[in-house]
Amino acid sequence: MKGVTNISNFASQLKKIRKDKSLRQIDVATSLGLAQTTIANYEQGTRFPDEKTLSQIAKFFNVTLDYLLARTDIRPNNEDIMYMDTYLQMDMHENIEFSYLQKKYFEFVLNGEKHLATQLILDSARNKFSAKDIYFYILERSLKEVGYLWEMNIIDISQEHYFSNVTQEIMSKLYPYFNIREKNGHSCVSLSINGEFHNIGVHMVTDLLDVQGWNTYYLGSDIPTQNVIRAVKDRKATMLVISATMSFNLDSVTNLIKAVRSSKGCGDVKIMVGGRAFNISKHLWKVVGADGYASTAQEAVEIAEELILKRPD
Repeated sequence: MKGVTNISNFASQLKKIRKDKSLRQIDVATSLGLAQTTIANYEQGTRFPDEKTLSQIAKFFNVTLDYLLARTDIRPNNEDIMYMDTYLQMDMHENIEFSYLQKKYFEFVLNGEKHLATQLILDSARNKFSAKDIYFYILERSLKEVGYLWEMNIIDISQEHYFSNVTQEIMSKLYPYFNIREKNGHSCVSLSINGEFHNIGVHMVTDLLDVQGWNTYYLGSDIPTQNVIRAVKDRKATMLVISATMSFNLDSVTNLIKAVRSSKGCGDVKIMVGGRAFNISKHLWKVVGADGYASTAQEAVEIAEELILKRPD
């Protein structure tokens, strides 16, 4: 490969990126369709991938080839790409306003000015934008940004938790501003997998499904498997939504899905997954046995309704 002068640089960089994501070699190998020994050989410097595989690895970790090959120390953040299609469809004036509001909201919360952040969001809901768009283009984008800053050690865990808690408070105050549809006869049970402390994303998805007319039952986190199964049965759930932020919790997601699938009375429930752990690779949802995956709250609502349309009566 042109420009590669030291295989050991790639080997050490690959290992570093994998560990930063809290992934095992088998996780990476499975997602890329490779053998675990192949990843091990890459990290030991005894083998080097061809150009196609190298590009797949870079795409999997959401980094440039230069970063993967240790040619640069600058690690890109490409998470905003997932918003770009819908964002660019907006009127240019709206686009600029949302960018401004998102920036002000972000600054207010990080500076500890909760009252100003709350006023900004509620004034926007009263006078200009729909609550749904505020969820998508201000709150969710801000949460992605603060998560990235935490991951890069630019802010600490106390700041990240404060930001999430303030946002959840504001979400509860926004609910009256939604245009809520009539009930559609479908029900959803949602939760974060055991061991997770980041629940706001799945909470946001639950709110949006509720607005769309679903009967929703948000369980939070650290719910024993037998209680999840009982909730699915008792609520006659047509959809189960599971969120995972940390990659080391993917095994727990797999085990929960297997338990639900094998439980009598739960065979028809559709299962959707999401969260930062699944954003690492667009194929991990298949590995854990889910029916679908969403990278944003807006996409989650669309995927949920698509899956229900495919559900047998």
